[in-house]
Amino acid sequence: MEKYAKRFRTDFPRLLIFVLLVMQAFSVFAKPVSWNYLWSLRFRQNQETLFTETDNSFYVEIEGVTPDSIQLAVNSLPHNVSFVSSKKETVMIKSGNGQNEKYSAGTRITIWMKFLKTGFYKISPIDLVINGSFYQIPFNPVEVFENPRFINPQISVSFNNLNIPSKRKIAEAYEGQHIVFTVNVKYANSVKNISWNIPEDSVFKKLREFNFSGEDSFSTEFKPVAVFDWQPLKAGNWTLPEIFVTAVSYNGTISDIKTPPIAFKINEKKLTDSKPKQESPFAYAFIEPSNFDKNVSKPEAKNYDILNLIELHKKERHSIPFFNSAFKEKRQIELSVGLSPSGIEPSVVFFAMMFCAVFILLMVSVLLFIFKRKKTCAIFVSLFVTFAVFLSIYGYHLFASRGIYAGGTMSPIPEKTAPTGVTIQAGSVVSIIRTAGGWMYIRHNDTYGWVLSENVYLIK
Repeated sequence: MEKYAKRFRTDFPRLLIFVLLVMQAFSVFAKPVSWNYLWSLRFRQNQETLFTETDNSFYVEIEGVTPDSIQLAVNSLPHNVSFVSSKKETVMIKSGNGQNEKYSAGTRITIWMKFLKTGFYKISPIDLVINGSFYQIPFNPVEVFENPRFINPQISVSFNNLNIPSKRKIAEAYEGQHIVFTVNVKYANSVKNISWNIPEDSVFKKLREFNFSGEDSFSTEFKPVAVFDWQPLKAGNWTLPEIFVTAVSYNGTISDIKTPPIAFKINEKKLTDSKPKQESPFAYAFIEPSNFDKNVSKPEAKNYDILNLIELHKKERHSIPFFNSAFKEKRQIELSVGLSPSGIEPSVVFFAMMFCAVFILLMVSVLLFIFKRKKTCAIFVSLFVTFAVFLSIYGYHLFASRGIYAGGTMSPIPEKTAPTGVTIQAGSVVSIIRTAGGWMYIRHNDTYGWVLSENVYLIK
């Protein structure tokens, strides 16, 4: 017995070493990951926007491998870029769509980097060793923006009815001409106040003010704050009225910014009559814009108008009718861009209230019938039927699929090469009859046709 025990103590370590060597050999000679599959992978940024002076993360997901079978190495990084840390973890990776959708186990690699300056960066690929085989996974080019904590709001001016080249130092117009311009702001979370200085011998009014509050998402684009109409009444050298905006930056500080000075040369307005007329220069303040001005400044819904209309339709849809300002604001935008009023949006809240009222009438009618209150029961049954019919009609309009069209022409068939038909103005509300692929069959007034689905914003 002692002989067998001694032999076991001698042979067991050897057997254990042999098993470990076999397992190591299996991991070394395991089937490598497909090179074509890895070649299609890229490190993607986790955040929508990358900023300086903060940790930005990138990730890649690899199917069919475990974290302990991967070793990674970060190559030399561009100037002003530093490596912070990395992490490997097991995840379930989704592949396919619809009925072909499936999940498989894999590894997610996350890498954190810090950028010191703004600009475009091309980061070198990351070296990976997977089950003993060497691979490289590249990055897509990335753009880094200034950290919002260190950015002050900026302001700009765009003209709605004048074409002024950016390199031109002095703009030109005629006395009495309506000069419509928009004040835009970027790098601001909200706008607290708007004020202005009005030059003498001119007429000035604010046409529209946009809702610029609660903008949580960072954006590098200018957003409209307000639209103004300025009408100089005398010829000479002028400067565009100064607009002062009190804006809140993303770091919470309040800044006072003003529009840049823009010089104007106001020319005398030529009269077509042969006989000169002695008129006061202020008479132009009471003259409507000429046909030329009207043609140039013809109202048209811009992208931000469409987005505002969508939000107002949704707000009106999910509030009590006549107890919110969405309808009034929506009507003002529609009139300002030349759209026909779209009417009152069906309300989900009102539908729920009506449903409760119908249910209560039904319960009361049943109780009155049980207690044999025939006359009172007949009244409540009549009310129940009336309210139920109204609820059905209202629900049909509420749950009908509708959207706002971005503008363009309709096609008789869902093909890009098909001849175009009727043109629909941007911002118009359309009814969606059916969808097919990337197309929608819509109705606008009494006109039917096909449009691309990407041009229709659903009202939900």
